[in-house]
Amino acid sequence: MAVGSRVVFVRFQSSDSPKLAPWFAHVSRVVGRTARATAPVAGDGCLVWQLVSANNRELARSVDVYGSFEAATAGAQMVIDASARTVVEQVSESGRGVYGWFSTVDGVPVMTCARWYVTDRDRRHSIDIARKAIMLATLHTGARLNLPALMGGDLGRQR
Repeated sequence: MAVGSRVVFVRFQSSDSPKLAPWFAHVSRVVGRTARATAPVAGDGCLVWQLVSANNRELARSVDVYGSFEAATAGAQMVIDASARTVVEQVSESGRGVYGWFSTVDGVPVMTCARWYVTDRDRRHSIDIARKAIMLATLHTGARLNLPALMGGDLGRQR
């Protein structure tokens, strides 16, 4: 069992999955545009990745939605490999009084905060933790299937 930060993958049946809608909304609010979806592979659904700590706390998430496990793995590996070149952009929603961030590689958004923060201090702390964690992260093998009907259950790992 891996100890330390890692990238885990979540698979959705389709881009219309109600469980994926909050992901799209978060990316749109944080980055200021909709998530990019790579070309879906028939029957593979949609995949996203999450950077999680050793205690499974979500630290950050992918901007993109991928059409295959291989594409999601390649996307996450690219962010890990480019971690020294990432640039963090700090954002806020003044109407709600919350703070967030996203990181870019060569000007392209690749990773967002896992959630909005109520203080700038919490945001800065989140950035620091995510930057350190992504440099040391390992990729999880397989993807967890997220079905709305499961209500938090798990059908096991799929590849």
